[in-house]
Amino acid sequence: MVLFLSIFAKAQNAKIGLGADAGFPSGNFSGVSSIGVGASLKAEFPIASEFAITVNGGFINFFGKRNYLLNIQDLTYAPVKGGLKYNISETFYAEGQLGAALSLNNKQKTLFAWSPGLGNLFKLSGKNMIDLSIRYEGWTGKNENLIFLNTSNTKGFLGIRFAYVFML
Repeated sequence: MVLFLSIFAKAQNAKIGLGADAGFPSGNFSGVSSIGVGASLKAEFPIASEFAITVNGGFINFFGKRNYLLNIQDLTYAPVKGGLKYNISETFYAEGQLGAALSLNNKQKTLFAWSPGLGNLFKLSGKNMIDLSIRYEGWTGKNENLIFLNTSNTKGFLGIRFAYVFML
């Protein structure tokens, strides 16, 4: 209850960012998917001068690889994550999030999502900002229909997010 009261007391400093996301698959995941593109909405609620709780949701589509032997379907997910953000300086931060990647494809399962990352806020006129961040994101779980192509239980990618941030 003290945590929730602290969050609501600092709600006037909350931020909401609407962003564009790009994902670059790594490891075995790069064998079945090429680039991923999507959008996300992230809210941030300060709990101390250096710390904030974050809530992030959106969607991302990874385009399946296609050639004369393979025609792999696109993989579309809606990641929903919550986490903790640490402000290293006034504009530079580190962040970690946990959650779920909800499948928007048939025959795919919901996966456990985790992502550590770094970012920087660039101030604009007024209180609004641009947020540029980079993260490694992993989705852990098993999908039976791609087992022969993706022996790893984690779909990992390097994520880049460019967002416009509104102060509340």
